[in-house]
Formats: sequence, C-alpha cells, structure tokens
Amino acid sequence: MDDRDLGSCVRGTVLLMRRVMTRQQALAAGHSAKELRVAVASGRWQRPFRGVLVTHAGPLTWRERMAAAVLAAGRGAVASGECALVLWGLSTREPSFLTVAVPVDRQVLTRLPGVRVRRRRRLTTARSQGIPVTGLHQTVLDVAALVTWDVDDVVGLLAKACAPRRSTPAALRAELAHHPRHPRRQELEAVLEAAELGLESGAEWRYVTAVERPHGLPPMTPQVPLEGAHPAARRRVRRLDFLDEERGIGMEIDGELYHRGKFRDDRSRDRRNAGEGRITLRACWVDVVVTPCELAADVAVVQRARGWTGHPRACSPSCALARDPRLQGPPATAACG
Repeated sequence: MDDRDLGSCVRGTVLLMRRVMTRQQALAAGHSAKELRVAVASGRWQRPFRGVLVTHAGPLTWRERMAAAVLAAGRGAVASGECALVLWGLSTREPSFLTVAVPVDRQVLTRLPGVRVRRRRRLTTARSQGIPVTGLHQTVLDVAALVTWDVDDVVGLLAKACAPRRSTPAALRAELAHHPRHPRRQELEAVLEAAELGLESGAEWRYVTAVERPHGLPPMTPQVPLEGAHPAARRRVRRLDFLDEERGIGMEIDGELYHRGKFRDDRSRDRRNAGEGRITLRACWVDVVVTPCELAADVAVVQRARGWTGHPRACSPSCALARDPRLQGPPATAACG
C-alpha cells in the first residue's frame, strides 16, 4: 500500500467513525441526550440498532451497516466469516446478511435484524478498514469451512491469502492447529504443506507420493527438457513435468496453488508434443491434493490404452480407483503413434 492508498484508508476510517457511533460515544463527543433525540426524530440521524447512531439521513453503505452491527453487538464483537473476508480485501461480494462474532463468555440478548451473532471459543481480533474483524488467518479458515464454498473456491482463497505482503502457508498452518475439528482440515493441511515446499516442486512431489506410487502406476521421468535443448544453453530450457516415454504420455501439473492463466504456453507445449507423437495430460492442485485417487484412475486408463499391460492398485479400502468401471476389464491396448 503506497502513501496515497494509506492516506485514503485513514481518511475513510476517520469518516466512518464520525458517521457511525454508539450513543455513549456521541454523548462523550459533547452532544446532549436531547440533541440526540431531536436528530433521530427529525430524520437527520438514524438509529439502525438500539444504542447505535448514524449521523446522516441517506442510505447506509455496507461498511456503515457492518460497523453499526459490530457496535450494537457490544464488547469484544467483531465482523467475521464472509463479512470479514470483504474487509480484509479478499472478496468483493458484500453479504446482505451480516455475521458478527463475540467471545464465548458473552451473550447478545438484543435482537439485531439482519445480523447473525456467533459465540466463539477462539477469537483472534484485528481491525481492518476501521472495523474490528477476526484475524486474517482465522477469517480464511472460517470461510474455508463453509459448505457454500467448494474446493476450488477454497484453494483460490488460500492463494490470495498467501500473496506477497499478506500472509504465508506457515502462518495459516499455525492457525489451523487451533482448529482440530475443522471440516476440511486434512485437505487444508495437504495444500499448505506442499505450498510451503514451493508451489512447483510441491506439485510434482505430491503427484509422485499421492498419485503415482501408492496406485502402482508406471513411473514417469520428471522434468524432461523439450526440443532437445542442452541444459547449458543460455536461454531458459522448457521442460515437461513428467514423461512416460515408452507410451508417449506427458503429464503437466499446474505449478501454482491456483490457476492464474498460462494458457498460451500450455497450448504451445501440447502442440509440440502432438507433433512428436505424444499426448499431454493435465492436472491442477485440486487433482493431486484433494482427489488423487480419481487422477490416478484417469492416468491408468490412458497408460493402459497406450500399451501398459499392468494393473493399478487401490491405495486404501475407500480408494476411488478400485470402483472405476474403466479399469475393471483387461487392458485395451492401442498403438502409441
């Protein structure tokens, strides 16, 4: 954030604090109780919740509604869930129904229309855009637990949270240790562990250890130079992540935690492989981390179709590969081209 952005943020925070306040804050600022009653009765000010005042007559912005809800919920209250995600700058979708969290030893007895109040045993707090919020890492993990967010959404959120100058996989893993019952704990640990190793090497490591080896697939050669380039060449050598040379199958795994668009490079590599009689399979982080058994089945089907006479094995009693109907019969071999 440069100086102009910081100045704009500070001015916006001060303006918000002037526009949304509790009755006690207004009295402390020098207004009398009578002045407050007249301002509300005349419509110059508004009272969105009991004990909270908005010092203008127009429609409330989303941030003003959020600030008012936090103030109305009282001591220790913070914006949480998808509302906190917006305030942290990780989402632009402003929920119409607001979510506020309070410490577990508190109970909000006043009804707050349009606001969901949740009591939390663990409640890390911060301030973002002038409004108290759950800490960045807890916010990310809270949202990752929502059933309305699928795996792709969660992986994309982790990528945003781990952007430079924001956070790190290690910090998120440290927060995850405080949430032993998180419904996506295993998936999050796997993604964050591999991300800590470096996204590209982590993707390849995960493919070998979660897909290839446990399912008994023919091993592919990693990091194969393309176009016959010599390693000592001055220009950057383009490589294929994995190559099954015997059957002419290349494997490319998206080396980023979340796809950011390397479409042209990928298509160029596919065309080059096709010209050399190979086919290219593609996988992303969700495939190797969340659904490795399904990916193993897909790879096995292609390898058998191109000459492999072996049989893949299930990695566990619940392995999806064992139930895949494409692998039930004998291999259907075909020429590799």
